[in-house]
Amino acid sequence: MERYVIPLKNSPVNYKIFMKFILLTSLIGLFLSPAWASTAVKLSCSLRQSVTISRFHYKLSTMKWGEHFQVASGMKQAQTKSHVPFRITRFQNGDDLLFFPDSNEYFFFYSGMATPDRCVVQETYTYPITQLPFYKKPAK
Repeated sequence: MERYVIPLKNSPVNYKIFMKFILLTSLIGLFLSPAWASTAVKLSCSLRQSVTISRFHYKLSTMKWGEHFQVASGMKQAQTKSHVPFRITRFQNGDDLLFFPDSNEYFFFYSGMATPDRCVVQETYTYPITQLPFYKKPAK
């Protein structure tokens, strides 16, 4: 079995190249990493009027309308019989939100109702990223 060793001690040229490589890959990773901003869409639906759907990192979704608030975890992808892709988000109260990305259409199947409620997009936006302050426990 061969071992690959990077000679750092005796060769200052290799050490400098190695450190430049580490710095370069770190900077590239920093600039290419996403900020994980959260997005929201405000919908106008006939039964619930104004509904805000927020989507967060790790496939967490929330739904707010009036004084009501629901949470969903995950999203399923499916397609119609005519191969039109859509996404389903199932909220904890049993409501299903269907999103058709090709046409940017939203439909709600409310819990206990078989007829879909078509919603119209009023607004889409991205939540600002908040940097929380670092807390350091005071020394005793």
